Amino acid sequence: MKMDFLPLGDVRTDPIINPTCLSDHVHTFYGANRIRPETTYEDLRNANGNSGNVVENKSLYWHPTIYEVDPSTGIHRKVDIYFASTYYIWTTGETTAFPDGFKMVAGNDGAQEAKAGAECVDPFECERDDGCESDDTSFFPESGCGELEVSMNFPTCWDGVNIDSDDHTSHVSYDLEGGVFDGECPSTHPVKIPQISFFFRIVPYNGGKHIFADNTSFFHADYFSGWKEGELQKVLDECENYSEAANPDAWCEDHVTFRDTPKKFGDDTDIVKKLEPLQPNPPIDTSTITTEPITNIKNLPRGKCTGYLIPADDDEDKNEDNPDEDFDEDPDDEDKKEDCKEDENNDFVYKVKKKRKGILKTCAWLQEQKKKKKKKICKKISEARDECPVTCKSC
Repeated sequence: MKMDFLPLGDVRTDPIINPTCLSDHVHTFYGANRIRPETTYEDLRNANGNSGNVVENKSLYWHPTIYEVDPSTGIHRKVDIYFASTYYIWTTGETTAFPDGFKMVAGNDGAQEAKAGAECVDPFECERDDGCESDDTSFFPESGCGELEVSMNFPTCWDGVNIDSDDHTSHVSYDLEGGVFDGECPSTHPVKIPQISFFFRIVPYNGGKHIFADNTSFFHADYFSGWKEGELQKVLDECENYSEAANPDAWCEDHVTFRDTPKKFGDDTDIVKKLEPLQPNPPIDTSTITTEPITNIKNLPRGKCTGYLIPADDDEDKNEDNPDEDFDEDPDDEDKKEDCKEDENNDFVYKVKKKRKGILKTCAWLQEQKKKKKKKICKKISEARDECPVTCKSC
């Protein structure tokens, strides 16, 4: 079953490995539009946007961001991803769905069964103005490519108990037959789960020196399931087609809800055109997570739990996810005194959740906030009601 995605964004977070702080390196994300470190399964299920084309699949996928390196200056430029695809491959009626909130990381241990690789389609001689020399071609080719297709297979065997593990890998395993979707599972991990074959594409690939954001040529990827277990199980039990590999025309379209129908095999350009209007609007603003620069930089941002993670305003986030939810109305709003006055320069201390110090805000600022946020502030902060009685309707 093939599902397609455009990138959600690039930011130094990793909700599996570093759920409380910034991660060691920048990642590129696909799927449900929740990419903060604290992201939970419930956040994925409640996400109000998705960069993928299947309604039921609210999962999140990510990998280290790719950089093109200027060999003379050492400047790193972030590479744009054209689009990504996940192919779920399984034997119908003999495969177990990922449990709610299931997580796994593939590639960190260098397993050959992952079959991580980069295929250069339509190669051409590198013609970069800044030079084409590369001191490491073990993964990224030195030549240019009309398309560079990067891929990896996730493990297909599970211990049947844990949805994660301390190292995020030991609760899953590859099969005993070299990384095939229907291979026999080891006794330690007896439960067969769908194989996720993960692909993304760079079009065109300029050639020359490229590295991942962790400053290596080693590909790894992360998966955080946002499926409802029962919904995915129904697909695994009922969908049958000819495909036993990452085939571009196997969709199970009668069993899941595609957002880019009708489904038909065709040019990649058509896939991207159909995905573009489906993207979260507004797009994810990574500056609400961290403002550190991540492209056209000399040094890659590195170091787990280093740098400043901008705190989430949890109450506001919940309200944005539930636009129909309103705060309590004051039943006496319509009976306020006509002589109620305020100066727009009056100020009060606004304390953002999780920050140690409050921020001085004015009535003019409060007037510009969204209706629900304004009501929340007025309800919780007595000083705001005192200094801005007109805006808060408190006089």
